[in-house]
Amino acid sequence: MSLELVVGLVAVFVSGGAVGSAGTLLAQWIWRKMDDPPSPRRALDTANVDVLRSEVAELGRHMRNLDARLDFTERLLDGALPLSPPPERTQSGGTPHTEPADGEA
Repeated sequence: MSLELVVGLVAVFVSGGAVGSAGTLLAQWIWRKMDDPPSPRRALDTANVDVLRSEVAELGRHMRNLDARLDFTERLLDGALPLSPPPERTQSGGTPHTEPADGEA
C-alpha cells in the first residue's frame, strides 16, 4: 500500500465526517470483540448478591400479598362472600330514622 493511500485513509477516519464516524464505530466494535468481557458472576461480590436476594424475597412477599388481595376482591365482586346490610341512619337527635308506614302520614 502506498504512503499516500495510508495517509488518505487516516485523514478520512480522523476527520470526523460520516466516514470518520463509521470508522470510529467500526474500531470500537472490533475493540469490544477482542476484549474478553468480565463474567457477570465475577463482577458481583457476595454483599451485592445478598442485597439482591433480600430484595427479591421482599418482592415475592409483596406479590403474595397482592395476590391475596386480588383473590379477596374477586370473591367479593363475584358474590361468594356474604355482605351484611349497612347500619340504619340516625337522625341528629341520635334516634334511628324510620320511614312512615303506608297508612301513616
